[in-house]
Formats: sequence, structure tokens, C-alpha cells
Amino acid sequence: MMWRKKIITVLTIIFVLLQITITTNAQTQHIITVDKNGNGDYTTIQEAIDNATEKSIIHVKKGTYSEILNIQKQITLVGEDKDNTIINPISKENKYAVRLGAPGATIEGFAISNGAPGLYTNAVRITSTEITIRNCDIHDTPVGIAIFTSYNTVENCKFWKCEDEGIALLGSKHSNCGNNKIINCEFYENCDGIELQYSSNNQIINCKFYDNTHTGIDAIASSNDRNIIENCEIYNNRVHGIYLASSSENQIIKCKISDNKDGNIMMNEKSKNNIITPRIYERPEEGLRSSNIEETKYNTIETDEDKQDIVTRILYTISKLKIYKIMPFSIFNNF
Repeated sequence: MMWRKKIITVLTIIFVLLQITITTNAQTQHIITVDKNGNGDYTTIQEAIDNATEKSIIHVKKGTYSEILNIQKQITLVGEDKDNTIINPISKENKYAVRLGAPGATIEGFAISNGAPGLYTNAVRITSTEITIRNCDIHDTPVGIAIFTSYNTVENCKFWKCEDEGIALLGSKHSNCGNNKIINCEFYENCDGIELQYSSNNQIINCKFYDNTHTGIDAIASSNDRNIIENCEIYNNRVHGIYLASSSENQIIKCKISDNKDGNIMMNEKSKNNIITPRIYERPEEGLRSSNIEETKYNTIETDEDKQDIVTRILYTISKLKIYKIMPFSIFNNF
């Protein structure tokens, strides 16, 4: 009988602990609904934010919300449908539509714009760390997302008609902007897709950059070092595909880069020890095409994979009994 009592006691304790855990999680992740038509807890997003506890989840119903949001809590803000859940205020000049200023805050599922004047006006401004933005469309604003901090993630977002940059990584001589991740994003019809200033150790992975009026990825100023650009497609940009100014020890890995008007990968003389493993050729049936890479004296271009790739493609071409024009390629000098 004693062992039965002990088992019952242990099971009772486990049950009580589970109840406490469930209650604690429910309190920690308080769920709030915003509906501008009055069918939720609040009709405005900012009011919901102001009244939310830490780690709350705020669901926003479809509609247009022309309000400026200032998020200073660790909350998750979720739009019902990014095509129809719209944040589009007109802020003061050079200000933001949404500011994310608390560690761990997340926003997802919105279309966001800001029609205010000013070169530095942005749709989203990140001023804290460990921020996540996912599944958002950001457009029609000078700067889509301005990031001033480190350890943030932007994922599965689209950027278009940003007059200056889709994303600006904005460090300074005294404050680096690093260890950010930009993953599975698309940039088109902006000026630059992504601009880096004093920004190191960032990752740009599986992104597309095309039809931008300046450059796909533009590393300006200086000290944009040890960044990784991997498995990206960068094409049909009006100036450069990638430009590195005074930027060293970056890795450009297996990117498909072509047809950028003034150069596909360009570096100035102060950019050193960059490693480029290009994947630059189009499908064989379209002919062998290549990327021009300039200012490579102090940089490494890895070509073993490409040599094999070239042989494979030439054999394919011969097998099809077609003749294609092979464009001159500067890294052939390293063979």
C-alpha cells in the first residue's frame, strides 16, 4: 500500500507542476487581438503594444493602419495577411514608421511603407538586438529597414521602390553593426538592395537582387569586413552587382552574378583578402557567360570548381553541336 501512496503523491506533484507551467506560459504569452473595425481587444496597434505585457503576442486583423509604431517591449506582432495588413503612416522627415527598440521583439506578416520626405526616412528602424522581421513586404520609402545594431534577422521579406536602400546596415567608427542575418529576401527596383557601412560579420544568404537602379550589394565607407554573401542571385542591376570599398576578408560563395551594367564584382584598391568562389555561368543552352571581377590583386579567387564546371559545359555544348561565344573572364589569368 505504501508504494501506491508514493506513486499517487508523485503523480500529484507532477500534475501540479504541469498546471503551474501551463499557467505561467499562458501568462507569459498573453494573446491580444487588434481589429480596426472594433472586433478585437483594441482598434489600434500602438494601444495594444502599450497595454501588452512582455512576451505578448499581438494578432492584427486585415486593414490599413496609418499609425507610427514604437515597440519597446519583447512582443511578437503578427499581421493576418501581409497583402492586406498594411502599416503606412507618413512620419516626420527622416523618421520611421515602425521602431523596434526592445531585445527579442518580432514582427511578421505586414506590408510596411512610409511616405515621409527625407533621405533617411525608413519603414522600419532597428535600435536593439535579437530583433526578427519575417514575411514582410517593405516598399515605397527611402530606406526599407535601417539596422543600427547586431544579432538581428530579416527573413523571407521583399523590398521594392526604396529610393535609397532596401536594407541599410549602419555601423560607425565607434559602433559596429555586425552578426546580422538576411536570409531568403528579394530586392528589386530600389536604388541599392543592401548597403553596408562599418558593418562586419554579417550573413546575406539565398537572396535575389535585380533591376535595382544602382547596386545589388554596396559596401561603402570602410570596415565592412568578414561578411558572407552566399548562394545569392545578382543580375540586371544598373551599376554593379557587388561593390566593396575598403572591405576585406569577405567571402562571396557560389553566387550567380551576371549582366550588371558597370561590373559584376568590383573592389577598390583598399579591399584585400576577399575570397570569391563564383558560380557565374548561365545554362549551357544559353551559351557560356561570365562575370567580370576587377581589382583582385590582393584577393583570392577560387577556381577549381569553376574549371570543372567549364569543362562540363563545353562538353555539353559540343554534344549539342552548337557554337557559343565564350565571354572573356578576368580570372582566367589565374589558371
